Amino acid sequence: MYFKKSLIAAIVTAAAGSAHAVPALTGTNALTAPASAANTNESTNPFLLANGWKQELVVDVNTLDAQFTAAGDTYPATFRNWDMIDFGGASSEFIYIPHEVGAGGGVTRYNRTSGDAALLLVGNNSGSFESDPAAWNPQSDDFGGVDPAVTTPAGTLVVAEEWSGNGRMFELLNPTTATGAGDASWRWLSNLPAVSHEGVKFDSTGNMYFIDENNSGSVYKFVPTTAGDYSAGQTFVLRDTDAVDSEAAGNWNSVSYDRTGSALWVALTDANGIALTATDPFDFSGDGNNRKGRFAADELGATPFGRPEDLEIGVLANGKEVLYLATTSEQKVYSFELVNDMDVITREFLTATGTVDYSGNPIGVSCNASSYGLCSPDNLAVDAEGNLYIIEDQAIGDIWQAIDNDRDGVADVVGLLASLGPFGSEPTGFIMDPNDAQTFYVNIQHPTSGNDALWKLSYVPTPSAALLLLAGLPLLRRRKQG
Repeated sequence: MYFKKSLIAAIVTAAAGSAHAVPALTGTNALTAPASAANTNESTNPFLLANGWKQELVVDVNTLDAQFTAAGDTYPATFRNWDMIDFGGASSEFIYIPHEVGAGGGVTRYNRTSGDAALLLVGNNSGSFESDPAAWNPQSDDFGGVDPAVTTPAGTLVVAEEWSGNGRMFELLNPTTATGAGDASWRWLSNLPAVSHEGVKFDSTGNMYFIDENNSGSVYKFVPTTAGDYSAGQTFVLRDTDAVDSEAAGNWNSVSYDRTGSALWVALTDANGIALTATDPFDFSGDGNNRKGRFAADELGATPFGRPEDLEIGVLANGKEVLYLATTSEQKVYSFELVNDMDVITREFLTATGTVDYSGNPIGVSCNASSYGLCSPDNLAVDAEGNLYIIEDQAIGDIWQAIDNDRDGVADVVGLLASLGPFGSEPTGFIMDPNDAQTFYVNIQHPTSGNDALWKLSYVPTPSAALLLLAGLPLLRRRKQG
């Protein structure tokens, strides 16, 4: 035998390993300009992509309208503004799509294997939202600003209200088996403060983190009394150790102080969930400008951030978990090293004016849709290699890939991966496929056409040297034998 089996095995292993994750962008394939009408089309190729990437439509409003009509039913006219999604089911076959509308919001469950869809939560579109948990009935209430949809470590589903509704969070106990809203087992997690929810994530021990999307919004931590049960536990808010109480009451830029460095979790409730503040954080009667959980956090001197939005969780080189936070008003992404149960180290992970791209220059701030630069970082995602993706809250919206080579909680370089064309929409819900680390899903939200859509973006690796060598083995063997 002219080629040892061990050599062939090594080649196969190397080739297979190279296909498991998305590689970092380089100076040769990262985009250098946003999308335009000339190089994108909403129906066929809405994204301008870095070299090596492809796009494919998964489902859209028009498809679901036709599907429900064919079944003698109606897909709700309010089920637009598709937002931050998550996967569920034993094979991650389900995709949960929340609808971030002012009234008539809810959740669609889409089966990406069969193409079938079910309505798990449907608001009555009255614009009236129940504020009393004891009187709440999910079958006869309205829901507003529903975002995000997140699968919990216990396999349940949580969704929450952002700018509309009453700042509530709900949990679905049977997300994979419910046939529709009628038998969906929802409960209102009224033990969680009323805030303008968006980012919701869980650490490795099952603690929940969430934010209050406001220019004086803070970061919250919920520790369940019993692992996997989010109906009871203790709530904390993050406070910079150098802050003073008066700084929390204003917007993030009403005072000037450095929010990086040491921080700690300050108890908002006791271990039994009883509020420790004069303000009742569980008063759900306020509108988006008057969330009582926000005012309770202000009492404790919680650090305000500039419209915090999405959260993501990762791991640093030292083995500590890290929480990433996008701040839309600040043009920044923060990282919070979770040192222990109480202590945190806050860093600026990425700033538009400081983090460089592959040209060696800061990416800069650009809220002009036709200009290169970062504007309003919103949605976040992490890939299998721990790289962070930052999605803009604007039209034209870009998707950036940030690389932290030494995993110290500060990005070293950022590249432009994708840019959504000028369709009056923004990209949102960007998330890695649990079954394929080279595939991501992303929504096109509120396009002018009204046809919100879910797209799949995939990296298509070129044949590696190892694969080419392996493919040539039979020919080389024949030549040797001849």
